[in-house]
Amino acid sequence: MTGKEEISSKYDDYSLKEVPKDSRYGFFNVFLVFSSVYGAIAVIWAGGALGYGLTFSQAIIAVLSGTVVLGILGSLTAAVGAYSGLSTYVMWRHPLGRWGGKVAGLLLITITTGIGWYAVETWLFGIVMSEIFPNNPFFSVGVAAIWGGILMTIMTYVGYRMLSFLSYFTIPFHIWLIAIGIAIVLALKGGFHTVMAAVPTSHMSLLDGISATIGLYSAGTIISPDISRFAKSAKDAGYAWFAHIIFLYPFLILGGVAIVLATGSYLVTNAMLELGMGVGVLLIIVFGQFIINTDNLYSGSLSLVNLIPMRREIASIINGVIGTAIAAYVGFSAGSSITPFENFISLLGDFLPAMGGIVLADFYIVKKYINKIQDPHKRYQFVPNNKYYNINIAGILALALGSIVGYFVNAGIPAINSLVTGFLSYIIIYYIINALGKSPEILPFNYEGGILR
Repeated sequence: MTGKEEISSKYDDYSLKEVPKDSRYGFFNVFLVFSSVYGAIAVIWAGGALGYGLTFSQAIIAVLSGTVVLGILGSLTAAVGAYSGLSTYVMWRHPLGRWGGKVAGLLLITITTGIGWYAVETWLFGIVMSEIFPNNPFFSVGVAAIWGGILMTIMTYVGYRMLSFLSYFTIPFHIWLIAIGIAIVLALKGGFHTVMAAVPTSHMSLLDGISATIGLYSAGTIISPDISRFAKSAKDAGYAWFAHIIFLYPFLILGGVAIVLATGSYLVTNAMLELGMGVGVLLIIVFGQFIINTDNLYSGSLSLVNLIPMRREIASIINGVIGTAIAAYVGFSAGSSITPFENFISLLGDFLPAMGGIVLADFYIVKKYINKIQDPHKRYQFVPNNKYYNINIAGILALALGSIVGYFVNAGIPAINSLVTGFLSYIIIYYIINALGKSPEILPFNYEGGILR
């Protein structure tokens, strides 16, 4: 029995091989999917968290600064996905080696995004449902997280086609919700002057605001190849990412800031309900939460399949069950406290950018200038009967250094520190080992074709 017969299915979505050219989509489809899966309620919620600690003018600086970083990093990363046609974690086998890519995918994505971020989103779903329907046991935070997580896991089963289908409905609701919220704030709370003059309830430094802005989207930025591998061209993928991050992200997050500052409410969903937006909140939760968690589980399932070859939809169920259990536990123990959410996005901003820097360094610098592979379509190809490696020492050391710097160095912006350290250290380490006449890639294996194991 071949490897393809063992794990492939109609919902597998080319989890361990390149997406064929005839299964790819144009700019508009990729733009809508990017906008839907990453422009969900968590972005608006993060705006509320910023509004709780920053003035509106400070929030503008933080959001625009973070958006520029995310736009550049994400466009370059998305282009790599379109060039290779591979999922993020299969791609990581190049800068980290096969074993390194498997382990990093488990630690950085399966656990953090596929399970952790999914659990956070499911928990947020439970919070909002409990606010819309208070004093109802079925809609309590923990219980709503359970049945909501089950529904989200079922929707993940289909894969990219479900993401694409839902994207056509989700974006209008995102834009409508924030636009109406801002309009109500301006009409009932004294206009834009009230927002600009509002003093936040707590305090957050500007650097912390920038780090939170980047941290919130850092996971989505780095795993963007999971979506962009379906793009017809690298140009379509890069432009789709840049367009959605520049035009949608600031609007959603600053809308959340404005609503919280004007109402003085701690939680952005409470603020929306205070403004009489109950139906709107329910709609954005139903559409926004479901599609972003479909993507979280989707990426987590691809990562788990990369670690242990299996049918992708089975992997999504495994991650979904674990993530739902965590969300329910947090819901029953922490309730509506926003602290776990703030801590989680802060950790993402410390660790994940290092891997993004390593991928960019490997694809755009090392592969081109040291390995002399000029054609970008060939840099991350797996060619049958060619030799590849289980460990890339340069990548593993760079990932460790970038993560350490991002977590322990307090000066500057942790996410940027992590990204730059990963990028530069990978190039330097790879170059030094190569200059010494050695290869940073060790433990070779021969790829015989078909499904990547």
